[in-house]
Amino acid sequence: MNDKLSVWVAHQEVGVLCREQNEIVFRYTTEDETRFVSLTMPVRAKSYALSYLMPIFEMHLPEGYLLSVIKKHFSKLTTTDDFGLLSILAPSISGRVHYLSERVQKDEPLTLERLLHNQSVNLFQSLVARFALSSPLSGVQPKVLANIQDKATLKYEDVIVKSWGDDYPELALNEYLCMTALKLADIPVPEFYLSDDERLFVMKRFDVCENGADWLGFEDMCVLQAKRKDDKYTGSYEQLAKSIKTFVSAHYKQTSLIQFFKMMVMNHLLQNGDAHLKNFGVVYEDRQQVRLAPAYDVVCTSYYVPQDMTALTMQGTKRWQSKQGLIKFGIDACELTSKQANTHYNECTAALLQLGNIIANRLVTETVTEKRALLEKLKQLIAAVDSR
Repeated sequence: MNDKLSVWVAHQEVGVLCREQNEIVFRYTTEDETRFVSLTMPVRAKSYALSYLMPIFEMHLPEGYLLSVIKKHFSKLTTTDDFGLLSILAPSISGRVHYLSERVQKDEPLTLERLLHNQSVNLFQSLVARFALSSPLSGVQPKVLANIQDKATLKYEDVIVKSWGDDYPELALNEYLCMTALKLADIPVPEFYLSDDERLFVMKRFDVCENGADWLGFEDMCVLQAKRKDDKYTGSYEQLAKSIKTFVSAHYKQTSLIQFFKMMVMNHLLQNGDAHLKNFGVVYEDRQQVRLAPAYDVVCTSYYVPQDMTALTMQGTKRWQSKQGLIKFGIDACELTSKQANTHYNECTAALLQLGNIIANRLVTETVTEKRALLEKLKQLIAAVDSR
């Protein structure tokens, strides 16, 4: 078992992460202040030591489905505690913070076209077999990080591929429709797709620089609030707004707070009860270029849990907020004027009405019972918004 990991930032070794007795210790081996591993862990001579894995390193540890797959493969061979899981995944982790300077492509190239247009019902299982041990993704939904090749440029890039089981029917279609609504509301979202058979939701990584060769830093709100992944359902959306004000660069603060407000409006109107700390974060080139990350992982959870509520509190409650409550949140937490809050709220409702037209057209021909039920649920939510 490897009890020591070399930590790299942007292709340069910056420190060592190790397990020493009952502590996890990280020591910087660089004095370059721009090579910090986290906005919350500046470069310093003194080591960082905790009784558990630091949130920035814990951020990509698998949960749920992926965790069970990895433990099944490795539990008899090595310790699968947090440090052990990180050691297993480390060679495949890519991003601003990583553990190897290069990534080697060994298998036959996979393309986006194959993901979207493949007719095999076992495609996701084959992706799991191929990529599970190189998928440092949090979240309980079945998902893998697949490395695909662009047919035109022959360059490789990572995409997140999500599937679903009997407990959450049509989850890929659910997420696709909800993310479409956010896109229509001019909320930044990653590039995303739905496979032809609607069994797979595919999303490109958003922590890639425009040149396609370098990585942006990404840190979720668990990291920024120094919380472990098991605490992702603790806290309030007001605290998230405070974290945005604390960490986002001054010239991005207003646009980030507007984006966050609109994300909150859409999460409430679409009844996404899984908008927890790990589903918000920041991206950055450096400390002077920190901004709110694009929206991701938005689904209508009340389709599966009719009495669902919000993941975190807003104004002291986990009940779905009315327009009045959301406008108040925009003014009090996001520093908007009443006029601004109403304008951006109306942009969100206009986007939902556009989604309503898409759903209405689809209901004319849809024959699959589970898909019709999902569409009717979203139609009902949109009608409730329209009647306010």
